[in-house]
Amino acid sequence: MNLSFDINTQEGDKVIVSLVSSYPYLRDIAPAGIPEFELLEVSIIRDKGTKPVKMEVFGKIADILISIAEDNPDGILFYFCDIIEGIPSQRPNKSMMSHEYRNELFKLLFKRYSPNAKDHWFDIEVVLESDSPKLEMYTHFLLRDKHLPLVDFLRSEIKNNFDLISEQK
Repeated sequence: MNLSFDINTQEGDKVIVSLVSSYPYLRDIAPAGIPEFELLEVSIIRDKGTKPVKMEVFGKIADILISIAEDNPDGILFYFCDIIEGIPSQRPNKSMMSHEYRNELFKLLFKRYSPNAKDHWFDIEVVLESDSPKLEMYTHFLLRDKHLPLVDFLRSEIKNNFDLISEQK
């Protein structure tokens, strides 16, 4: 799967939401008895705009992602909160790192869907801490209840890859 959607606002903002099927090798090394799954990596890119986007944009992002997830019964959405600075935001705490703020936004994005989603959706947050706050990693998996047995496996794979990256620095 390789999808991309543009969200344009009257204020001149443009946000690109894309989903790409990623890490297919994980299906081969997943524990036995795990239901079929496809890991869909989510990218949310602020392409245009100089001020923080309005809340309606976040609602549109959530609507798009939930719609795609509901149309893909084996899909697990995966979002990595990047560390890109300089994107306008309304961080309540200016000392908060950009990826920590994005983590908080992503959590809020799906709270409204928890009781109402067609399937039982779970937003699983994985935080990997480091000696440096700049290297902390915030990741989310949006998945159905049938995929809950995969959480420990996915968390472990992220941690192993994170440790390899940290060792190379």
